[in-house]
Amino acid sequence: MNALRLSFGAVVIAVGCGKSSAPPAKRDTAATTAPVIANADSTCPATGLWADCSVLYRLERAGLAPRVDSTATPAEKALSGHPLLFKIGLSSSLEVYLYPDSTARVADAKKLDRTQLAAPGVAQTIKRERLVIENANLIGLFTSLNEHQRERVGDALLAGPPQPSKSQP
Repeated sequence: MNALRLSFGAVVIAVGCGKSSAPPAKRDTAATTAPVIANADSTCPATGLWADCSVLYRLERAGLAPRVDSTATPAEKALSGHPLLFKIGLSSSLEVYLYPDSTARVADAKKLDRTQLAAPGVAQTIKRERLVIENANLIGLFTSLNEHQRERVGDALLAGPPQPSKSQP
């Protein structure tokens, strides 16, 4: 009986450790990311301000699997910042607006109709308000009915932009 278990265990280990003859699947990054933010890794500048690549990197690190939506147009017409549009999950969307600095962001944020928005940590009502996230030089408007997703997106962007290291001038 023990010999049977040992031989079965050896077969399981051999099969599990064997190499697949199929080559690894290639990921088509061109279809999912725009050229501006294709390099969303640690080479993104840590300036203390949000950049296209740092937004994408932070959303990816939060496990949200964002997809750049290059075919959509921003729904928020009042804002003048540089827009980035993402799809998250099956039906959620995130509009991010980047500004040269926080002063420009604060000035532009005054144009928002706050009655249609909910701050992070505030429960969504039957009006289905979008989540508004404001941090440094970023305004994010997230549309989702999933409270867990809303919390994760808010946490990812409220954590702040990449800060310069002390060794940088």
